[in-house]
Amino acid sequence: MPTDSAELVVLDTDPGIGPGLDADDPLALLLILASPELDLRGVTTVFGNVPVERSTESALRVLEAAGRQDVPVARGMSVPLNGRLHDESIAEYAKQHQRIGPVDADRVERGRVAEHGVDFLIRTVLENPDQVRIIAVGPLTNVATAILKEPAFAPKVKAITIMGGAFGFDTEFGRGNITPSAEYNIWHDPEAAKIVFESGIPLTACGLDVTNPNKGTVLTEDQLLALVSEETAFTAFLHQMCKTYIDEPRFTWTAGQNSCILYDPVAVGSVIDPSLVRTRRTPVRVETRGEYTSGQTIADLRSGADSHIDVAVDVDGPRFVELFVKRLTALRDATSA
Repeated sequence: MPTDSAELVVLDTDPGIGPGLDADDPLALLLILASPELDLRGVTTVFGNVPVERSTESALRVLEAAGRQDVPVARGMSVPLNGRLHDESIAEYAKQHQRIGPVDADRVERGRVAEHGVDFLIRTVLENPDQVRIIAVGPLTNVATAILKEPAFAPKVKAITIMGGAFGFDTEFGRGNITPSAEYNIWHDPEAAKIVFESGIPLTACGLDVTNPNKGTVLTEDQLLALVSEETAFTAFLHQMCKTYIDEPRFTWTAGQNSCILYDPVAVGSVIDPSLVRTRRTPVRVETRGEYTSGQTIADLRSGADSHIDVAVDVDGPRFVELFVKRLTALRDATSA
């Protein structure tokens, strides 16, 4: 349970469950639930890894598995700000209908709210001015739409932490993954990312520079098996979800032992314990027009440039993974109590 001093957070996410889907979004949600430093006021869903309908169902399913159906889930935007999904996304979504995967992601109604995700964000922030941190681990369309819709929204957001972008601080992985220059979340909606990065809201960006095997931010299969060694309904769900992620990840960068990259949980970890990451304050430009560079995030490292953006440039990967495993073990024990 959250402590009295816990930070109010809303998770904006695009979780998917099944083959070819990185389960880091559900794992980020579970890490929030397992952390008393964070008070989760709700989940808003967005298109991205999967269509928004499925991301909503997946979020509800994760909350049910964790015994937290009290957390409201509000469905958000289904397309980017320009109204057009990438052709690659349309093709991927069509494949997903054919292979849902071994984890049952059927509708779980308790917790679903009728309010649109954008309106949920606006209301939650305005009812708790300067208190709510948005942790956004998918395309930034919901957040950008809230900024555009309600002028009072951005000045009242305490801060935003995202998993998104690639800034070139890691020579091997600090580049694009879906294209040579663009990270997957930003690529989905560069226009939305540009609005959020330029909003003036204090922002921490945990990108591919710190969510990669070089930094050790991975969950190995051995660690997963130890985590699910006690058989419960929750561990069965967790095992299936993570095993699918390990066996058929979207991005196959990890060498050696089978493992899954904990992209989104790193962003959550940086909120729980900011000392896990080292950041550099710098303006960030988002490319929205380039034929080959749309979605690129460019850290403007010129001296003297003023900014409200902290880009994560390094992370204590082993200490983060230790925290992650410890927290999920506690959540496992709590669900079986």
